[in-house]
Amino acid sequence: MKNKKKKSKVLKVVMGSSVGMIVMSLIIIIPVLMVLDFFGANITDNYVENNMDYADMYRETLNSAIKGGYGYVPLNRILYFYLEDEKLTFLEIYKDNIDLEDNRLKEISEVCTLPKYKIYDGCKEIDEDQIDEIQNKPFSPPVDFSKVTITSFFMEERIVFGTPGVHSAWDLAAGNKTPVKSVCDGTIKKVSFKYSENVTDKNGGGGNQIYLECPIDEDLTYTVIYAHLYPGTSKVKEGDSVKAGDELAGIGTTGYSTGPHLHYQVQVNGENVDGMSLIDFSDKKPPFNPGYNPGYNPGGLTPYNPNPNFPTRP
Repeated sequence: MKNKKKKSKVLKVVMGSSVGMIVMSLIIIIPVLMVLDFFGANITDNYVENNMDYADMYRETLNSAIKGGYGYVPLNRILYFYLEDEKLTFLEIYKDNIDLEDNRLKEISEVCTLPKYKIYDGCKEIDEDQIDEIQNKPFSPPVDFSKVTITSFFMEERIVFGTPGVHSAWDLAAGNKTPVKSVCDGTIKKVSFKYSENVTDKNGGGGNQIYLECPIDEDLTYTVIYAHLYPGTSKVKEGDSVKAGDELAGIGTTGYSTGPHLHYQVQVNGENVDGMSLIDFSDKKPPFNPGYNPGYNPGGLTPYNPNPNFPTRP
């Protein structure tokens, strides 16, 4: 999945001295601003700018859907339809955009064949920013999603400790020491556990961290950053090879953190990408080895179902 940089849209208006020039300029500017959705959310490059107004509804929908066994639908897809008809609920749109056979995001053209959507302008002329192809899902889940609450999504505009910013990762809240897992067959590139106590430090950045390198093919390698980890829980060291589902450490609240959670961040060549979009949700029972210990249990994976009562999709 490619990560694009946010495109800035700058409108320069040269105002003349006459009233007529001002009026004419306003006549031109206002329709342009409406097209660019200047007065609301701006759907750009697979994520949504100015998303604070929708953040609470989206987080609530994400938690309901993913804990219910559904795959991942990005906010820009939901708003694509919601902004056409605000009588629709986020959860309704979310479910309509999931292919129940493989639990992946449907191609936009397929969704637009549904009677409730095909009448919309956005389906008569589909926006090029909407995904209209089958996506590769190379990752397994970094946590057991039945045990976490999503408290922040990729590129969410938020305020933490009174400071506004845009979040470049996902925050997955759970109890201290909740297992954190490898999302791929890869190599541990960095293990930094500077904190011996599980405490917040506003100057501590990501706190205790693990960096995992995930080679997909000869041209593509993802770097996965697990942050705010609990002291003394690391089960790996730099250079270790791991398998998808191996336990790496436990959730904590070290560093710049408001409470126990996993900061799950994915990069390609130093650029942040949406790590949730890479997760394969088709199997709710991925291989997981809670007793992974390099050198003592090399390469062995055992099937693991942490919650046999996990709510299933209809």
